[in-house]
Amino acid sequence: MRNIKKMKSTAILDRMVKDHGKIVKLLNDVEKVIDQEQDIVSTMKVFDKFEWNLEKHIFVEEKAIFTSYNPENVVEGYKMLPELTKQHNEILHRLDLMRKDVRSRRTVKDVYSFKEFLIKHKNFEEKDVYPKLDQELDETQKRQIIDKINEIV
Repeated sequence: MRNIKKMKSTAILDRMVKDHGKIVKLLNDVEKVIDQEQDIVSTMKVFDKFEWNLEKHIFVEEKAIFTSYNPENVVEGYKMLPELTKQHNEILHRLDLMRKDVRSRRTVKDVYSFKEFLIKHKNFEEKDVYPKLDQELDETQKRQIIDKINEIV
């Protein structure tokens, strides 16, 4: 009974916050191997895992969540999507630059500003985006989205 109540109020928020936690942990691992100047194989292994999980997360948001979102008030409901898309594009661009730096064994210049940007993005989603979805979607829609997320993640 308790899970049903929880599902009703915060299903998407809870699921995606968990995924955010995983991504932040993986980014901390990347920071650590970069700071310790580990060998390229170790660094790439950690970076590849982080990159894969971040790209899956963005894919989940854009394909599993936002394509399923059909707000009653279209103008108000879709207001957040251009900002999210812009942020996702910036994240993917910065991720690409980091990958190039790591692979070429150059100093990864922007890992800290990247982390700062990613945390701001995470906070925006957790404060403004996911609660809005949880509020506006019915239980069937949420269940379908959670099922899609679980298939990917």
